[in-house]
Amino acid sequence: MQHLLRFSAALVLSATSAIAFAAGDGARKSGEWEISVTVTGQSTNTSKVCIDAANDDIAAMAGGGVAQSGCAESQTESASGTITIRSVCQQGNSTVTTTGTLSGDLATGYQGEVVKNYSPPLYGRTEVKSTVEGRYLGDCT
Repeated sequence: MQHLLRFSAALVLSATSAIAFAAGDGARKSGEWEISVTVTGQSTNTSKVCIDAANDDIAAMAGGGVAQSGCAESQTESASGTITIRSVCQQGNSTVTTTGTLSGDLATGYQGEVVKNYSPPLYGRTEVKSTVEGRYLGDCT
């Protein structure tokens, strides 16, 4: 059970990292953000984070605190108000392929879906789907 709780917490942070990646050039407005992540079949986890250009970087946040390395691929595409992300990294012995689609305004709020696929499975899971919502709250406190 403790592995599942750590895994769920890591997913929340990973989804947040995916958003940082989607912003590409640090496009999220600097300040305090409320990030809500709902992993399919689990309750919503909400956290507040202080974002600025120095810490809104996927290279620094990859895996959201879970050790990932050797990212062979990381892409961001933007068209018609939709941002599509894809990355392929290592987490332990698993290859983690993350894909996601986001919409909204990265200066005030956004929402989207993120899917992480693990090969071989991580903690017995091959795929994890989540929805993400971010809301700008104002200056960091």
